[in-house]
Amino acid sequence: MAAAETDARGWDYVTYAPSGETCSACMKPIKTLEQVHRGALERQSGAPVVVYRHLRCRRG
Repeated sequence: MAAAETDARGWDYVTYAPSGETCSACMKPIKTLEQVHRGALERQSGAPVVVYRHLRCRRG
């Protein structure tokens, strides 16, 4: 897991994830209307990728 993904300061804001998204920490599906942290991971080539994590994820 990338250091930026585990750093809480890197999360943009709390929101709702689009349908079909999974938590970037525990890899479990995110439920409809469940609040999540939204963040972005930098990539070496291309645009950053948006990731979502449960607010109270046990793996985060």
